Amino acid sequence: MSYDALVESVRLLEGAPPAGAARLSRRVRHLPLAVDRDGDVAATMFLRRGVSGVPELDVHTLELVDGVWSTLGGGGGPGDGATRGRPRLVDLGSPAVSSSGGGTARTSGSWLRRRRSGWIWWAELRVAEEVTALRVDARFLPVAAHGCAVVVWTRQPPQVTGLDASGSAVGPVLIRPAGSRHPGSIG
Repeated sequence: MSYDALVESVRLLEGAPPAGAARLSRRVRHLPLAVDRDGDVAATMFLRRGVSGVPELDVHTLELVDGVWSTLGGGGGPGDGATRGRPRLVDLGSPAVSSSGGGTARTSGSWLRRRRSGWIWWAELRVAEEVTALRVDARFLPVAAHGCAVVVWTRQPPQVTGLDASGSAVGPVLIRPAGSRHPGSIG
């Protein structure tokens, strides 16, 4: 990996904006694409230049313990889909497609954390051109121009709705179980 995942993830969590375009070069070796936070857990998504310039997609899970974020793990795979043009709603068939996902175990320190879900789950999304934001349960998640997003949760997949520029609902987004793939996947 050509970047410090924890440092870059914390920057996103503190409000640094994701990249607007998913373009890598010899100089630009990694880009922050998306972030989602649900209480004391988060997921971040990055595009990085892999071997021979091949784009790779990385997702990192984080947990906030005693006021400090730490990375727990994540996943990765091919990222060439993130560099392609954003699909239109009519072509995608949904406001967004949950292309892949995964999960990592939470830290097991305190009694309180053991009572919560022992896992952090995430889903990678490819979002239609007409969608500018996602409503994830009660959270509002802006979608960058490249159309890649990540959603995180601990107990059950959240209710996700695509929103257009006026804030109107475009429709629901089905979150696929971790590890499943869709033909229109990001990677």
